[in-house]
Amino acid sequence: MIMPFMRFFSRTSLWVIIGVGLTLSACRTKPAFLPKSDYPPDPWVKGFSQPDDCLGGEDLAAQSLDLPNYPRRAFNAGQQGWVIIRLDVKADGHTDNVTVERAIPGGQFSSASRSAVKDWVFEPPNNGSLINCRVLLRFRQGEVTLG
Repeated sequence: MIMPFMRFFSRTSLWVIIGVGLTLSACRTKPAFLPKSDYPPDPWVKGFSQPDDCLGGEDLAAQSLDLPNYPRRAFNAGQQGWVIIRLDVKADGHTDNVTVERAIPGGQFSSASRSAVKDWVFEPPNNGSLINCRVLLRFRQGEVTLG
């Protein structure tokens, strides 16, 4: 009579151990960012603009602004960099003519930035629309921030 109980207990314990192991493996955090490149010095954004252009935070008030995700391949490769995005803000606050003015390194950071900025929405500008606004996005230490 003791033997069948022990056999059941062993199977149950095994399933409990497997269940706990699977649960704990699902709770792990994302891996730490390991930089394999130095962060390039921030650009002087005003150096890319004309006197009549709007610059980032001076005229723009965001209603909906989701930063781009750090591209997985760049994260895994330890890449860091920045992107200057040029955009227009229409009278209704939506972005238009979103282009990458300069990016170091180009490629993954550029496309992630362009995709995110196309969905941004700002407070409608007082003077109808804003043209040639520039925004700096930093991809540093696995995080994305505005410059």
